[in-house]
Amino acid sequence: MSDLPTTPAKIGPTQLTEYLHKSGHLPAGRVAAVESDIVGTGKMGENARFTLTYEGAEGDPPASVIGKFPAADETARAMASSLGAYYNEVMFYRELAAGTPMKTPEIYWSGISDDRTQFLLLMEDLAPAEPGSQLVGESRHHAARALGEAARLASAYYGNESLADRDHVMSPARDDGGRLGQTFLEGAWPGFVERFGDHVSAECLTFAERYVANHTHFVMSYEGPRTLVHGDFRSENILFGSDTATTVDWQTVSEAGPLTDAAYFMGGSVEIDDRREWERELIEEYREHLARGGVTLSAPDCWDLYRESAMHGLMITILGASFSTPDPRGDRMFLAMIQRHLQHCVDLHAGDFLP
Repeated sequence: MSDLPTTPAKIGPTQLTEYLHKSGHLPAGRVAAVESDIVGTGKMGENARFTLTYEGAEGDPPASVIGKFPAADETARAMASSLGAYYNEVMFYRELAAGTPMKTPEIYWSGISDDRTQFLLLMEDLAPAEPGSQLVGESRHHAARALGEAARLASAYYGNESLADRDHVMSPARDDGGRLGQTFLEGAWPGFVERFGDHVSAECLTFAERYVANHTHFVMSYEGPRTLVHGDFRSENILFGSDTATTVDWQTVSEAGPLTDAAYFMGGSVEIDDRREWERELIEEYREHLARGGVTLSAPDCWDLYRESAMHGLMITILGASFSTPDPRGDRMFLAMIQRHLQHCVDLHAGDFLP
């Protein structure tokens, strides 16, 4: 597919009318006017809210939609394209979202260019639900709700071997044993330490260096049934309503162990002291959610998987910071994340799972 609008400024009434007609959300009539505002703080994509005025509309077309476009930042856009992130997200919504009871936004229209470097998603506007903030740790209520959603995803695809046949589901363990990630981490680590090392304890830095040196071991060490995971399951990728939590931003959808998303959320989206206080109880609740979805883990096995999976957050944070252009808010976010994730690993003795 070609001629996709690549920025919010390049989409107007004519294109929106066409997309909503094709998807059946605007059976008749047209979009007469559009107002747009940038929303969110995503690093690998740009989001805008389009408020729509119709002429002659039939049915119940949406009053507003969210459009997701390639990242405005050139560095982030190039990295996302090279990793297939845009293709992964479009295909998740087309082929996998319906297979899980996890709450995700309705997609009105999606498109991906032939070379997979450009994409467009038009999706449900979930306002007044709002994303969390990595700069402010989540409440226990939000953490419990998020982990309940993660468990629904993990249980829905647990042990599903068909994931291995999908080219839009990343699987380092199957693909290359984590060697590409190892190369990226070793290349990114010196610059990451230069940016953030002065604000991280010596104990945590020592652990991080050990992890970076042994990333492939971490990738290959889990031998149990794998499942579909979000891969970047943090508070800013979850829209919290009064009684809902809707997960967005599926660019890192992967095949991994069933505690991956839960450990990542607890390690990076909850303040350290709160996480220490809540995690035993919340992970036991998570295990119970899995059981209701047909996945049975003993309490000791679940806890050990949680401990080991804590290291997933290091890779995402180090590479995420290294492949995006620095900015004040982004630097504060990545610093908060690496401090939390590293302390998480140290607190849980995740080094027990490394050589």
